[in-house]
Amino acid sequence: ALQSRGELGPCQQNICAVGCSVAEEMEVGDFPRGTHAQITGLASKPELNEEHCTSLGPSPGNPERVTVTTKTGAQLSLKPLNLKPAELLPGSHVIIQGLTNAAKYNNQCGEILSWQGDRWIVDLDNKERKSFKSENLVVIPERVVTKKRSAEPAEAPEAKKIKMADMKDFESTDERVVAQAFVRCMREFPILAQKCICVLATKQTVTIMHELAQHLTDKQNDGLIRRPLRPGEKVKGIEELDAMEQCLQIAERRVRALATHCRINYCDLLGFLKAGLKEPKFNRMQKKL
Repeated sequence: ALQSRGELGPCQQNICAVGCSVAEEMEVGDFPRGTHAQITGLASKPELNEEHCTSLGPSPGNPERVTVTTKTGAQLSLKPLNLKPAELLPGSHVIIQGLTNAAKYNNQCGEILSWQGDRWIVDLDNKERKSFKSENLVVIPERVVTKKRSAEPAEAPEAKKIKMADMKDFESTDERVVAQAFVRCMREFPILAQKCICVLATKQTVTIMHELAQHLTDKQNDGLIRRPLRPGEKVKGIEELDAMEQCLQIAERRVRALATHCRINYCDLLGFLKAGLKEPKFNRMQKKL
């Protein structure tokens, strides 16, 4: 039965029944842009099996396949059953690929230091410390570990800031103006949509919103975001859904309620915007320490 799927090689016959059933259940939606995976069971190019890759999302013209980037920068269009999920973690060794504006960093290697904002901080072999999106990093586990540098403050990613005109609208007494500002900014700043979910969930117990808020607030459900979503990260209880997209869709449907919450600074929503998309309460606590 497995051989009839087309791209599973003979080596797959040794995989246990449980493993096979998991592979067959994988879908294109399980590998959104920026998620990491390993190639498996590829009969046409067996030399690529077990190699790590990074998803670029559904293949153009063939939504049943996933376009991935390998460590060489080559792009492949694969079936979901030829991919098994992998995780990018601090300490992982990676190679940079797919950059256009800073192409000089392509093919450079480094080690993941930490997650910050919507990027990974990477210690490059040339002694630079830079931030990159997940989609531009490919894991290379076979690489020899080099001597670690002493810890130093991470270089902050070049984060976008909310425009002054938008901030002015957020502070408006006209809730229609505030709502329009939310619609404009939430797609540009995914962290804002996540904060909105935390705020909304304190008033409602809709299943998907509740599961998202449980993750984002670290089960505190107090409207304060503690565990921002990473690209492609799954949320317990709604693993089949794109968590970031769900945050955006739910928040967009409730912009009127968000406008009211913002005007009265409910759960520090306006304060979150003024503080550069950071929780003011946590910033104050860090300053005291």
